[in-house]
Amino acid sequence: MCRIYGSFGGPTPGPEVLERVADAMRPGGPDAQSLRRGDGWSLGTNRLAIQGVDHGEQPFERGALSCVFNGEIYNHRRLRAELSAQGYAFEGDCDGDVLLPLYELYGEAFVSRLEGMYAIAVADRRGEPSLRLFTDHAGMKSLYYYISADGQRLCFASELRALSRFPDFPAELDPLAVDRYLGGKAVWGPATAHTRVRTLEPGSVLRFTGGTPSVSHTTLAPAEPDWPEGHPTVAAAGAMLDALLGEEMDRMLDADVPVCVITSGGLDSSYTTALAARRVPDVASFNIAYRGDWPADERHFAAEVARHCGSRHHQVLLDPADFPGLVERFVRHLDQPNNAPHSLSTFALFEAVHEAGFKVALTGDGADELFAGYGRFVKADRDGSASWHRAYQSTMAAVPTAGLERLYTADYLAHVRAAGGYFADRSGDALAARVRRAEQSKLETLLRYDQSERFPYYILRRVDHLSMAHSVEARIPFLQPSVMRLAHALPASVKVAGDTVKAPVAEAARRWVPASVVNRPKQPFTLPVAAMIKPGEALYDMVGDSLLARGARCRDYIRQDTVRDLFRLLTESPGAYPAETLWSLLVLETWLSAHHAGPRTP
Repeated sequence: MCRIYGSFGGPTPGPEVLERVADAMRPGGPDAQSLRRGDGWSLGTNRLAIQGVDHGEQPFERGALSCVFNGEIYNHRRLRAELSAQGYAFEGDCDGDVLLPLYELYGEAFVSRLEGMYAIAVADRRGEPSLRLFTDHAGMKSLYYYISADGQRLCFASELRALSRFPDFPAELDPLAVDRYLGGKAVWGPATAHTRVRTLEPGSVLRFTGGTPSVSHTTLAPAEPDWPEGHPTVAAAGAMLDALLGEEMDRMLDADVPVCVITSGGLDSSYTTALAARRVPDVASFNIAYRGDWPADERHFAAEVARHCGSRHHQVLLDPADFPGLVERFVRHLDQPNNAPHSLSTFALFEAVHEAGFKVALTGDGADELFAGYGRFVKADRDGSASWHRAYQSTMAAVPTAGLERLYTADYLAHVRAAGGYFADRSGDALAARVRRAEQSKLETLLRYDQSERFPYYILRRVDHLSMAHSVEARIPFLQPSVMRLAHALPASVKVAGDTVKAPVAEAARRWVPASVVNRPKQPFTLPVAAMIKPGEALYDMVGDSLLARGARCRDYIRQDTVRDLFRLLTESPGAYPAETLWSLLVLETWLSAHHAGPRTP
């Protein structure tokens, strides 16, 4: 696991520039730093040594090929054996050793043979020199890039704040990114908060020789199981999922450093914990909760799972009085605004994992998006009204469009309307058009839309950046190709069986997880902001001090009288809407203050 960066084309940046880029993301790779520069190219890494610790120095090189890689290739031993049979020699046990031999043999198609998570850069100087960038199908590892103003050089990095250390970084903030954030809870790719900076989408291949890069997308074909009854059933799907996840868990527990598991108390992480505990009887589990009595506290479910599975359980407790300092820290590491309240908890949890001596943590992310675990999927699928798509998109917004009418300043509202209207409305309309064109069921189209448009940027960027901020690698069993291909092969009637959402996951987990966890209603892992942003709590004071300050940057976009009205509403009639809106604005203001000091919006 590493953080990677580099450039291709034009004058090669000097070592001092590249050192600044590397230093900006050193927490993601504290074990070793390496750099290679040539005529018109540079590749560098910060290494977090997980596999093949004594070897695996990057960049990997074979003649006129050089490669840097962030991630893990879980099938590297099988690939190594295949390559050895073809005459390739290897030293050590680093998973990245197989990348350039595979690229030599299969060209760009080599990624179809990889099982894992990755962002890969290959500088190919054979014939016409070119750069290739690759990302896995789920989009687990981030990669940002921009083209120089003259079109001759491409610069890339795993984190935006590292990319910004290149001298010609186009720092101009896209003012519409604020509307995209509030309409999607995060800045959805491939665009970013910076006008000329982009992120590589899941399952993408970028080619650059100079000028405009070309980007194509690789596909992950659905599985074609031989179902026992000739057609898929919940029971058969659950059994197959359990077998696949067992195989994936065997590979994910294979590391040269300590591995633990995150246990929120929900179904997916509890199932992940149970699978890990069957293979490592004393596996360590981690749960986070808050001092005091708060709504949506799941620690007792996590403790029950730990007892049931026999894990060494670590209960992490946060003091709400410390939240203001945590907000500033986690927002700085996120690179772009993300309104998920549990980003604070996630950041603190990975910090505790690191302090306990672990470099790898398994998580249960992805099951809801693949197997229809959210009620909003089912509600939208069954909604036959003409405006179902707008209603659905509003569930993914930090602030519904009706609220934005009152929230935005007159100038910013005019700017948004001139650009085509609210992001949430435009996205909802695009989703409706996608459903009309799709050959798949409406539910499956909703799932694929979520997997490509929202999930990588709202969930996975958070997992990647906040874990690596503490030198921890997050491994995600549900997002491996075998599991994704199975999910894509299942019809809607199997994923949602009657009123049971995510039915194959519940079926698979039933043998290993307490019934109290399997059968209880879904409860999102979150921070209870409605209870924590109220008079007397530290977050309440921080929100007011930040948003109503004379120099607040969000004043360019947000009406101060509306912010005061939200505070008044929160005090007089506490509820989710004012609290969550104020939280979203706090994240925006903190991000603007930390990441941007350039020209203000038109």
